[in-house]
Amino acid sequence: MNISIGQLVTSNAGRDQASIYLVVGIKNQYLLLVNGRERKIKNPKQKNIRHVNVLKSIAQGVAEKLQSGMKITDEEIRQAIKVLYKPDNL
Repeated sequence: MNISIGQLVTSNAGRDQASIYLVVGIKNQYLLLVNGRERKIKNPKQKNIRHVNVLKSIAQGVAEKLQSGMKITDEEIRQAIKVLYKPDNL
């Protein structure tokens, strides 16, 4: 499974099942996920790679900011998810 920073994923296990997240980090077999609401950039959710469905969409602007070390806001995360998430991407 090839997952990159800025990619959209949906949770397929746990209490947050069917929730949409944006990948902000990758640690071994875990992803650091945010959605700008319950999971903010300061407190990302750590989730096993096996427990997510990877969508095709990547938030390029968010990914570039994260990789260059710039700060990103929860509002930018919410906007990226709103623009990119379409149920036909599943």
